[in-house]
Amino acid sequence: MAKLQLALDFADLKEALAVAEKAAPYCDWIEAGTPLIKSEGLRSVSELKKRFPGKVVVADMKTMDTGAFEAGLAANAGADVTTVCGAADMETIKGAIEEGRKRGVAVAVDLINVAPSKWKGIDALGPDYICIHVGIDQQARGMDPLMLLKKLKVKSKKIVAGGINAQSAPGAVKAGADVVIVGGAITKAKNPAQAAKEIKEAMEKV
Repeated sequence: MAKLQLALDFADLKEALAVAEKAAPYCDWIEAGTPLIKSEGLRSVSELKKRFPGKVVVADMKTMDTGAFEAGLAANAGADVTTVCGAADMETIKGAIEEGRKRGVAVAVDLINVAPSKWKGIDALGPDYICIHVGIDQQARGMDPLMLLKKLKVKSKKIVAGGINAQSAPGAVKAGADVVIVGGAITKAKNPAQAAKEIKEAMEKV
């Protein structure tokens, strides 16, 4: 069954934790978003793991260089999963994957702005996950993450992110996503718990 990942793209850790506390019962994975890590540091990852020991905690590092080193930093902070950009040098991606294996941390390669011609090469490196990610700026131009997900033919498990909500989450599952990342549809909702519940239930009906 596909997992629901909560993306905490906040600048303030207290605010992120407050939302996480509400939504966590309906989420399988909890992500310290890149803005949160930049603002609060890797202590945000450690705090999430402390507060939610039963959840998979993701450090969305979006590593572009020194793959092994940054994967190690994520591991030290208690992350279960870390991310590396598919746009990085292949040696950077390979380094992150190898360090992740040594440290027991799964590595997800983020394909934001990565040409399809590079997808198979990345998959051949053996990452735990490959993530189709349509960023906010790309969403504004009408890019659809589910269309890209349908084109992703890889052996690695698949993650999808990009403006997904209760209406589109079932489509993500049908398109083969093992993990569905949701940010604003939960974090910006008046009732984060209800929003997360509705998305999780919609995914489970597929």
